[in-house]
Amino acid sequence: MTFGAAAFLLAALAAVIPPILHMINRRRAKQLPFSTLRFLRVSVQKTRRRRQLHDILLMLLRMAVLILIAFGLARPTVSKLRNFFGGADAAVAIILDNSASMAGIDEGRPRFEWAVNAAEQILDELGDGDQVSLWTTSGVRYPELGTFDDGHDKVRQLLAQIGQAGATYERGDVGTLVHEARRQLAASTAANRQIFIITDNQAVAWQGLRQADETADATSSAEADSETSRKEREIPIIIVDCLRTPKPNVAVRRVEIQTVIPVAGIPMKAVAEVFNTSSVPQQRLLELYLDGNKIGSSPELNLAPETAATVEIVFTVPRGGLHQGEVRLAGEDGNPHDDRRFFTIEVGAGIPVAIVCGERHEIAYLNDSFYLERALQPVDAEDWAIKTVVLTAADLATEPASNYRVIYLVNLPALDAAVAQRLADYVEHGGHLVWIAGPAVNAEEYNAMNAAAGGRLLPAPLLGIAAPDPSQERDSWYVASLDKQHPAATHLVDPPSLYRSVLAYKYVKADAAGVPDAKVIGRFDGDGDPWLMERQVGEGSTLFLATNVHVDWTNLPLRPIFVPLIARLTFHLAGGEATRFTADAGGVIVLPFEGRIPPTAVEVLPPSGALSRIQVSEKTGGTKEFRYDDTHQVGVYVFRLLESVRPSQTAYAVNCDADEADPAVISREDLEKLLSGTPVIFADNPEDLSGTFALLRQGRSLSEWFLAAVLIGLIFETFISNRFSPKEETSPKVLTAYRPTRRLSPV
Repeated sequence: MTFGAAAFLLAALAAVIPPILHMINRRRAKQLPFSTLRFLRVSVQKTRRRRQLHDILLMLLRMAVLILIAFGLARPTVSKLRNFFGGADAAVAIILDNSASMAGIDEGRPRFEWAVNAAEQILDELGDGDQVSLWTTSGVRYPELGTFDDGHDKVRQLLAQIGQAGATYERGDVGTLVHEARRQLAASTAANRQIFIITDNQAVAWQGLRQADETADATSSAEADSETSRKEREIPIIIVDCLRTPKPNVAVRRVEIQTVIPVAGIPMKAVAEVFNTSSVPQQRLLELYLDGNKIGSSPELNLAPETAATVEIVFTVPRGGLHQGEVRLAGEDGNPHDDRRFFTIEVGAGIPVAIVCGERHEIAYLNDSFYLERALQPVDAEDWAIKTVVLTAADLATEPASNYRVIYLVNLPALDAAVAQRLADYVEHGGHLVWIAGPAVNAEEYNAMNAAAGGRLLPAPLLGIAAPDPSQERDSWYVASLDKQHPAATHLVDPPSLYRSVLAYKYVKADAAGVPDAKVIGRFDGDGDPWLMERQVGEGSTLFLATNVHVDWTNLPLRPIFVPLIARLTFHLAGGEATRFTADAGGVIVLPFEGRIPPTAVEVLPPSGALSRIQVSEKTGGTKEFRYDDTHQVGVYVFRLLESVRPSQTAYAVNCDADEADPAVISREDLEKLLSGTPVIFADNPEDLSGTFALLRQGRSLSEWFLAAVLIGLIFETFISNRFSPKEETSPKVLTAYRPTRRLSPV
């Protein structure tokens, strides 16, 4: 405790006055002549004890009142933060929240502008020689961030640059920066060290601190009680809350493109999820844009407070190629950063697919792959999305498997060891094999081939061919179930008759139960044997279809499900799903080379349109992948792999982090619990921090509390004095007349 006017403490000596006065003015009993005191002695003794207690209590109250008055006039303050801006040098870390939530409109201005204004006030209050560093929770990592400067000019320039850029589209991490700022300040020699956190206290921004605390709890007690840890927790934290009166906001949190096959002219569906983050109902309208042109909109949405709704907009893509799309909220909103969400669609991509079969017949219908070839190439148009090449088993010895995204192996005998090893390496590095059964498939030979290749060719061991048993009065099996969670089967499970009409007259049994990571996509009735199964191997996958794709073993090629199933399976394996390539702003985009000869350079076209060429090196991921982290803008990023064996183009849709639309804030009680052991001050007015600065200079004043105690003491003194003091007795009435009740008899 410190005092702003310590001289007034001398006034506490006045507390000796009440005892002196009480001793001088002690009440003495009046001496009155009375015939006898024999009947009053007991009453006098009780009255004397009550009077003594009353006098002592009044004396103590009056002494306390005088002492409290003296302390109140001395302007007492209690704070570890006193002399923050004056007297001694200071080291200050400013953590500025520039995440997407700070772009919200609050009292007519973006919340981030309030935050920048608060940071400028802090810089204005610093004196010459005081050290200061600036940290941002997201965005570009400037070299000057997190470095202390005693000249303040660099920090001011950096703050102006960040303020001009505005809030980012990224998720903020306040908690991690608190630990880093504590670590640097603990090593500082400055007499005063403080951390300013300027934020809207969004709950997700503090998760880093929660995780760090959980990690700290797992460490030993000796480490937790170390001198360094104690110093870090003693550093005061001032939290400037920029959340005031936010404008009602609706966010587009998710967009998914659903289609049977991504082909031009076929109807597609944009499924968007919107979330009303405010506490009032709202009416909004969604608009759909493709390649910059508006092609659809939703009906008006009535959104209840703090609830989400799903909207579907049907559209078609007029031509093949790579297309950039966007779902956007119409009109103004409380946070423009979460009003739009980007996506990409690639149709007519020319996905290279190989079909490997046995000996070719002069009559095409007799080929085992006859129906499969037509399912993969249903039209002769040049812009069809799948480009097929038919090979024989002998071609696999010389044909580079990496030229194809998917390889279908139709009714082949077991391959020789060299070819099997090449295919196993192909799968390991991102390729996809689809084995299709038939009369040429021998279970024992296939299992031996798979074992020689390290178990990388088949999803599960084969058990042999199953054929109908006349004694069981069965001539076929039907597909009884289909996994609706699998991307290839998602849109093919309703109605169930679509797949239950598929019959198998023979099939190859497989032991999927013996392989934990084998995933069964479809099952037969009866014993529930797998019809179609899949297993991940390295970066690729291998699948097995238990029947063939000709009419001698099954009616599958004749059923309506055949063409969409094969097409969706191919698009899924080749990575042709419309919304597959997405990322959050600020995240890292990784392009795997999938076992191919890596390109020498990658051409990057960001949303800004500034084309750049980046040389492939260890810094960018080496020969296995390409890593790109400059994703601070939202929009579509196009990557072109140059000078590789198979040049390719990939587009990623980068969007605002959906968690930034979460309106939940962390309470002060939770913050104090997270920062336990640390002095914490909350500043509610980022527009004017003068009151906070005064508190930091002078400490928290206790004068009001002392004066309030004086008032309470005076009230008690008055109450006790009036309650227990003897009341004045009234003068005795003069007897003016006397009427005896009995008549006296004369003597």
